[in-house]
Amino acid sequence: MKKNIETAPEKCTECMCCQLICSLTYTGAFNPERARIVIDPPREITFTDECVSGCTLCTQYCVYGAITKKSGV
Repeated sequence: MKKNIETAPEKCTECMCCQLICSLTYTGAFNPERARIVIDPPREITFTDECVSGCTLCTQYCVYGAITKKSGV
């Protein structure tokens, strides 16, 4: 778990928007398998060791509020 991000797996619809923006930003391709955020059924949200400290890009693209930036961090 990242200390600057809160997750609410129950809100996740597995739309993959977070994975797509992550993979595009860090690998240059829309490929959820290469993202640094992992969505595993039943909606478990985790981050790989390669996830960039301080990055909150996924929170900006989660339209369902399953991934949000912690306030004050």
